[in-house]
Amino acid sequence: MRSERRPLSPDTSEFARARVSAELGLRHQRNQAARTVAGRARDVDDLRGLLAMLGLEAGARG
Repeated sequence: MRSERRPLSPDTSEFARARVSAELGLRHQRNQAARTVAGRARDVDDLRGLLAMLGLEAGARG
């Protein structure tokens, strides 16, 4: 099977832009949440536990 590259249609490129925008927004929210948790945690163990509960990672950058 041969894959041919075709130019993006306006609908496809709009979808791609919206998806990238949503991913960037989510990354920003997760980073903001991690910073907030880090500022409120009592110690390293508390920080790790809170981040784990929220499904966040310590030191994640994006």
